[in-house]
Formats: sequence, C-alpha cells, structure tokens
Amino acid sequence: MNPERKPEYLACLALRHSPGLGARTWKRILTAYPGVRNAVDHAGEWIDRKLVSPQQGRAFLSGLWREKADQEADAALRRRIGVVLWSDPEYPDILRQIPDPPLLLYVLGDVSLLSSPGLAVVGSRRCSRYGLDAARCISRDMSRAGISIISGFAAGIDRQAHVAGLEEVGSSIAVLGTGLDLVYPAANRDLWDRLSKKGLILTEFSPGTRPDARNFPHRNRIISGLALGVLVIEAAVRSGSLITAAAALEQGREVFALPGPVHMETYAGCHHLIKQGAVLVQTAQDILRELQPLLASEVSSASRQQARQAQPSPARPELLAPGQRWPDLGGDDLRLLEALHGRDRVHIDMLCACLDREASEVSRRLLLLELRAIVTRLPGMYYQLQ
Repeated sequence: MNPERKPEYLACLALRHSPGLGARTWKRILTAYPGVRNAVDHAGEWIDRKLVSPQQGRAFLSGLWREKADQEADAALRRRIGVVLWSDPEYPDILRQIPDPPLLLYVLGDVSLLSSPGLAVVGSRRCSRYGLDAARCISRDMSRAGISIISGFAAGIDRQAHVAGLEEVGSSIAVLGTGLDLVYPAANRDLWDRLSKKGLILTEFSPGTRPDARNFPHRNRIISGLALGVLVIEAAVRSGSLITAAAALEQGREVFALPGPVHMETYAGCHHLIKQGAVLVQTAQDILRELQPLLASEVSSASRQQARQAQPSPARPELLAPGQRWPDLGGDDLRLLEALHGRDRVHIDMLCACLDREASEVSRRLLLLELRAIVTRLPGMYYQLQ
C-alpha cells in the first residue's frame, strides 16, 4: 500500500471497529467531512454536530477500536491485499448512494470494472437445468453489451452467471461473504483463478473472515448496491436471493425476475416478485430496454425530441455526415459513427482501434447507440449504421 494512503486506511478501520457504529452512521459522518482521516481527526465534534449519540462518540474517543483495527491492518498488509477506500477515486459512486455503504473494499483483479454499469444475477444453489441455461444466456448477452455481471460466487446460478459474464467484454464481479484470503466454496477454485485474471473479486470483510451465515445479508447489499438492477433467476420464497431483491428495492434499483414452472418451489420466489411488481424477463433485451434510461441518463427524452425536430430530413439522410444526422452527439460517440459511416459493417476490434479505447467501454457506447436505434449489431460483433 502506498504510504500516503495508509492513514486513510487506518481511519476506515477505526470507524469500522468502533463499538456501536454501523454503516449508516459511517455514511452520516463521512458526508460531513472531506475524507475519512479528516472525519476521524475531528471526532471530538461529532456529538455537538449530532452525527453520533453521546455513547457512540465516547466509545470512539476511548479507542476501544484500536486492537481489532491493528489486527486487521496487519493481516491485510502482510498478505498484500489490494484495497479501495471510501475516499479513493476508484470507489464506485453508485455504491456511495446506498443507505449503508461499506467503508472499504478489499479487491483482487481488474478494479476498473467498478466503473462499469452492472447487472446483479442471483439465484438458487440447487437449481434446475432451465435456470442454468437462462443464467448463461442472459448473463452472456448482457456482458456482450458491455454490462458487468455481478454475483455472489456461490454454486449454481451464481457460478453460471460469473462464467458467462467472463466470456464477453463486460466481464464479471464476485462479491464475497468471507475474507479475500479464503476461496469459498472450494469447488469454485477454477472460477476464482479466472475472475482474478479477467474479472474482479471483492469483499468488505477482513482477511480471515469465515463463511458465517450472518455475513451474507451484508454481502447481498453490496451485490445490489453495485448494480443498476438485480435479476433473480431461480429462487424459493425464503432465500438469500429475495434478501438481495429486497435490498435492491431499498436502494432504488430495478428488480427483474425470470418466470419458471409453476409447480417448482425454486421458482416460487420469482413468481412472488413478479406479483409484487418486478419486471418479468425472458431475454437480455428485456432488461436492456428497462435499463436504457439509466444507461443513457445524460440523454433525456426531451433532448432527443429536440434533436429530431432540429435534424434536417432530406430524401437520402444516409448521405449526411454523422454530425449532421445526430447533432446531439459528440466526442467518442461521434467518432464511432464516423468510423461506421459509409461501410456495410465494422468489427468491434476495429472500432476499439479507431478510438484507442478498451472493448468494454466501446461496447457500452455501442449499446447506447443501439438502444437509440442509431446502430445495429450484427452476428460476430459487427456493427453498422441504421
């Protein structure tokens, strides 16, 4: 760890291990100060500013957190485990917005995936072939569109979602309910190796944390918190997947559910969610349509309408340059359209070379243009202007 970041890291651990302080209190404190260390340095004023109760403030000032914080720091530094702190630019803004965000994330793999739009895919460990096939197809197609697949590294649906996500440019993020020094379940060792090289593995739990049942609801809030929406593939009425769906609703995320055979208990939870208003989905396109406003939030329906009204409509609009046909676009979006202009089809690799951008970023931009009916995706990851 960079020595300059260590005081900020230790300040995070001080908050985490102080008796009586939880994630909601951490967020209240941190929104009042420019950084974690700055907040800790001003702990003496927390009570007066009504950020904590007198009991919580006195407990922190007494230093009761110090022994456990030092133990965790020693374990993480000794194992050279990567960490993303609340004050780091890599910390995802979407996670800051939830009511109870983690102070830090221990990470292994491609940290840049934290800035990618994500879909959480969750479901039963003891799942049907139908569920596995759906998880594979939907996760693969979402990843192909540049969406990272987020799940909990469990057997069954979680594993299938991760494997399918890794096959395409969106890749996959695994959120653990254990420390980053433990592969659980052990049968997922091969998946761990693939995620560490091409995807991302993360946890808020300290090194040495075992798979205690009480950890997993905390993990689930991060799974949903990192995502634009949560897809429940196969789940019973009482299951961890429905806990994740409930967390998603509290966080203001979209909830999707795959319907299944009515006689199977493992789909009763999906049917319950659909009755409660979750979006029924069959394909990735169903999800992409629902997420379009979030994926393209910078493009409001009003501005699109204004662009249509301002756009000239000659007899052959395809002869116009992209900047004339779509005056509301600029930057890399316009460069993409210029690369496609006048060609039957162009492969994504060539578009990446034209922009000098990673495939995941180019794929996300193409997805937004596809949802606006500006480009068309062809088999084999080829694209053309509509």
